[in-house]
Amino acid sequence: MKLPKGLLALTLGGAALLSAAPGPGRPVPAAPSGGSLALIRVSLGATTSDAVPARLRLDVRQELGTCLLALADRGDLAALRRRGVRFTVVDRNAARREYLLVETSRPGALESLRSAGRAVAVEPGTAVFWTDEGHPAEAVPAGLPRKALAARTVPTRPRRLATAAAAPLPVAAQDPFIEAIVANVSPANLAARVQTLPDLGTRYASTTNCEAAGEALYAAFAALGLDDVHFESFAFSAYTSRNVVAEKTGETFPDDILIICSHYDSTSPASTRLTDAPGADDNASGMAAVLEAARVLAAHPLDYTVRFVAFSAEEWGLYGSRAYAAAARGAGEAIRGVLNLDMIGYADAAPEDLQVFVNQDSAWLADLFVAAGPRYGPVTAVKVVDPSIIYSDHSPFWDNGYAAFMAIEDYPLANPYYHRTTDTLATLDQAFFAACARASVGLLAELAQPIKAGHPRAPARLTADWDSYSSLFTTLSVVNLEWTAQPDAAGYNIYRTSTPHLGFVKINGEPVTGTSYADETVVAGGEYCYALTAVGPTGLESNRSRDNVWSGPLASPASWLRRIGPSLLRGIH
Repeated sequence: MKLPKGLLALTLGGAALLSAAPGPGRPVPAAPSGGSLALIRVSLGATTSDAVPARLRLDVRQELGTCLLALADRGDLAALRRRGVRFTVVDRNAARREYLLVETSRPGALESLRSAGRAVAVEPGTAVFWTDEGHPAEAVPAGLPRKALAARTVPTRPRRLATAAAAPLPVAAQDPFIEAIVANVSPANLAARVQTLPDLGTRYASTTNCEAAGEALYAAFAALGLDDVHFESFAFSAYTSRNVVAEKTGETFPDDILIICSHYDSTSPASTRLTDAPGADDNASGMAAVLEAARVLAAHPLDYTVRFVAFSAEEWGLYGSRAYAAAARGAGEAIRGVLNLDMIGYADAAPEDLQVFVNQDSAWLADLFVAAGPRYGPVTAVKVVDPSIIYSDHSPFWDNGYAAFMAIEDYPLANPYYHRTTDTLATLDQAFFAACARASVGLLAELAQPIKAGHPRAPARLTADWDSYSSLFTTLSVVNLEWTAQPDAAGYNIYRTSTPHLGFVKINGEPVTGTSYADETVVAGGEYCYALTAVGPTGLESNRSRDNVWSGPLASPASWLRRIGPSLLRGIH
């Protein structure tokens, strides 16, 4: 995610969708009221717009590449039929039922799942699973990735049409300060932290060993001098477990949050998982990288708050991250982006690459990792946009409207030791593992923006207004930018892009000495994002301002922008 060094970017646009961020103020579809509930599959494709379910206020619980899964009553079904929307009923008795989505691409997986309960394929490689008695998480055959269906409505947005390949974006210059931070990542530390978890025997989430692993992680974070470390408990099946959350609070934008996370629980075949599930690659590797990120960033003041999160019960169905992401949305937290590291230590080829999976709204985050990989790893990162890749802790953040990615060595998985008692430290490629960790730390540092001694502080307030002047033959447009004076600034630089989060270019010549700037090079109906930096008396430049982005259909750009006051900027995407 290189929200290019985390700025206050303002998007002024002509034809984009205005969409509020998750939070208490976001409308949530009312609970169905027309009788018994059904779980349905709504097809998406050339004949069905994914805007239709949103207009009908359908209770969508999962977005996949080819369909939506939703709860619907008789009235909802009738409305879908009237509009000609294609759907099928997965289960007619959905009230109070717990569903899992299960990955079934492996030969024989769907048949195995059907022998354990009720399973309905909803797209290639994905099935909905439930049981008539007991909890379905207890019944899923070992080795099959699974995800619990969201417990509340998930936000959906109309998908953007594919466009022709854009021109290459400007490449950000390497930052020696961040390179120095990344250089502190220690391969020896990574290996030692990996081994600490397999030494517990198992970390299967229902065992006391998993609780012991959580205690060990808490102690490791607490030893780093971070601003806060705490447990967050949650329930799954008949059990409880705990996420471990550590925080380094930002000094300039403390309410804007970046998360780097992984899961610390493990599994192996049913006959051994209660006693022997080492899980070195899955996922002590990701957990070690999160701990190392916390260690190397702990000493540096940051513009943005960073949370280092260890999730439990991922192997049961993402229950830890589901509870965390839903609580964050309910509290209206401004989570700017989530880096989820899951299996980053095994290499089945040389050179190995790292795959970065995103949904459409998170694609910019993968673009930033693709750029950071060669700079800091070095490692090649490959961006994959696929909303059906849901079997890791990034997915609940998608469900709650937050940008997130999963970084993984291979998908489909190529590690022959996956979910076996042989998933040990000795099977990891230490050079590849360290490169992945360095790239992740580098990207996180770019986003969090370390505050450099002697440099001005990042500007905290930027507003914009768009004026258009029309005649019979032409329309002239200007964007008027204003900001609050920074006490330690002698001037300011203005950056602009038409691609939110990416490719900012400075548009002024000499630093602007006042607190306003008129950009007269814009085109009416275009979309622009702006960012501001402060320049000190000696020429040193600050980090960029907050990257709060808004966009909307502007019948009258100037009047629309005047309605959106600065108090509404936070959390608007």
